[in-house]
Amino acid sequence: MAVTASACGHAPTFPTSIEFDPAAPRRAPGVVIEESPEPPSPQQEANASDRFVVLRVPVSAEAARETVRAFFRAVLRESPDELDTLFSAQAFSGAGGNRQPARSFWRSRLNQLDYTELSSSLVYHDTELELYRASELAHLPTSRKLPFNLAEDEIAIRVHVAQSSTRTTRLFGDELVFRLHAVGERFEIAEIWEDFRLS
Repeated sequence: MAVTASACGHAPTFPTSIEFDPAAPRRAPGVVIEESPEPPSPQQEANASDRFVVLRVPVSAEAARETVRAFFRAVLRESPDELDTLFSAQAFSGAGGNRQPARSFWRSRLNQLDYTELSSSLVYHDTELELYRASELAHLPTSRKLPFNLAEDEIAIRVHVAQSSTRTTRLFGDELVFRLHAVGERFEIAEIWEDFRLS
């Protein structure tokens, strides 16, 4: 082969690094680079027949409990600004026909009632918080049914109030039931069911 090439006067040529566009991405010879498809939006659940899905990781139940604890801390400190950070944009509070926008309702309560009188009391027992996910609601006995339904990314927490009043004034209902909506890694209060009326 060397003799033939010499006789023809043509030496074999190969591209060198000088001949390649330095701005072009480097890749191995013979490899076709395809851009990865955009992954689908995360879902709470999916069908087994779906070829490719991205599931959303449930927010921890402890994050839901911490939202309820933060609510009671804010109320006993009489801090409406702290409460505002816990409520969703369309949060409601109350029971039956007494449901009202949560922000204005709790601001009125903090203005009319003195919650600092309970600041040194055990208002509820943390170990007795009852937590429910949407899949568990169908199994609750009739006497323990929740006053609302839950979406897949929501959690309900029932709080039995241990100290609901001072010597002269009632400050809480006998129990509060929270509907909590997952937002990122935390929960917002979407609704509080409580049999309580401001006088």
